[in-house]
Amino acid sequence: MKTIYRILVLFGLLAAGTACSEDSLSPEYEYNGPIPAIADGPSEAQKICYELYQKYDHHVYYTLSGDEALRTNLGETQVNGFWYLPESIFPLEAADEATSEVFLRLLRSFYGALPVETVKTSVIKRQVLVKANLWNDELLNYYGFWIPEVYSIACTMEAQQGIVYWGEMDDMIGPQPDVWKYSICLSFFSTRTTPYFVLDVPVPTEFSQVSKGMYLGELPESEQFDAMMAVMDWETGEVDMDYLMKKGFIHPYPFMMATTEMYQQEDLATYATWIACHPLSERQEVLDTYPLVKKKYELTLEFYKKYLKVDLEEFCKFWTNVTVE
Repeated sequence: MKTIYRILVLFGLLAAGTACSEDSLSPEYEYNGPIPAIADGPSEAQKICYELYQKYDHHVYYTLSGDEALRTNLGETQVNGFWYLPESIFPLEAADEATSEVFLRLLRSFYGALPVETVKTSVIKRQVLVKANLWNDELLNYYGFWIPEVYSIACTMEAQQGIVYWGEMDDMIGPQPDVWKYSICLSFFSTRTTPYFVLDVPVPTEFSQVSKGMYLGELPESEQFDAMMAVMDWETGEVDMDYLMKKGFIHPYPFMMATTEMYQQEDLATYATWIACHPLSERQEVLDTYPLVKKKYELTLEFYKKYLKVDLEEFCKFWTNVTVE
């Protein structure tokens, strides 16, 4: 009797599955594009967004606000990532169009000077321009000496892969060429070489070995406090670059945050950004004076040529001469 009952149940399940399959056919068309969809125009800024989408599959927006600005193809940006911001910036306000257009032209120029495949395979996919200052000024004044990305947040966390929020797209502030150029470079170079999500480049182990044992986190605990005091005058906020460069760092951030085992790409990215944003004539004295900086500089050039097909010195000649209008 039990056997007959099991057979009847099995037939019932099969019949139900057949009925469900007939009533639940897949739709003929399923949208897999960006959310919201990116249209071609009518404004010049929107045309650039559409061009970046078509050419690189990057989803760039300047008209999103509130919940739409936080929404992603995976769900919603975790606002606790903005813990340091005053609550008054929420809901996020969409960027101003005039300033956004200038920024977007610069972003397009940056991408256009790189190999198409290098850009297309970037972790960065979604970029949202907003009006708010994304850094708390009080915290920036305190921590700004080691935070390299002043007005951008490049999230590469599990739920936020490649999401960048560009702040201060405000017509009352207008274009900020130096900040924009630096942040665009650092966001892209950092996320493009992250070993956590990028599979076509290796961890820059040889590069980080140059400063092995000299990262703050690798110093004995008894020496870390003195190193913190040495790297910066905590009363004036002045950074001792001679101290850093002797150890092979051109920015405090990787000294503070990276090691030879973790976040090596952050150290590499500060070098790539330094090369891209400053003419060789401005960097030559540093290269001649600090052997460890020169070694890491040479390894950075080699790494980018080999794995990303980018000649950073040639890129520098272009990027330092790009004008923002």
